[in-house]
Amino acid sequence: MFGFGAAPKVEGFEHKVMSVDEMKASGALIVDIRTPPEWYQTGVIEGAKLVTFQDPQSFLGAIEDEIADGRDIVLVCRSGTRTQAAGMYLAQMVDNSVISAAGGMIEIVSRQGYQPVAPKP
Repeated sequence: MFGFGAAPKVEGFEHKVMSVDEMKASGALIVDIRTPPEWYQTGVIEGAKLVTFQDPQSFLGAIEDEIADGRDIVLVCRSGTRTQAAGMYLAQMVDNSVISAAGGMIEIVSRQGYQPVAPKP
């Protein structure tokens, strides 16, 4: 039985707070799954791949070459809600570990003090 708000355990998936330094040090592919207006509104993590998550197949098609080496995938959104849902689903489709950045850009910018960069067109 799950407590209120608890997510079921999905093998290969983790929802946790990470600093940008931790994300980069892990060698993971950092993917910002928000929409372009959100990227321009708040900025993005330098070096992150910008791919809006609309459906799993097109999303995986956009990142498949970069995860073919088996590296982890770190998903980032505004608050961590979208990445938790997307990550749990993706973890069932790929062999790579999928990490949802808990707290999203709110955590990374507001609480950790990271200075995002403007997205590249």
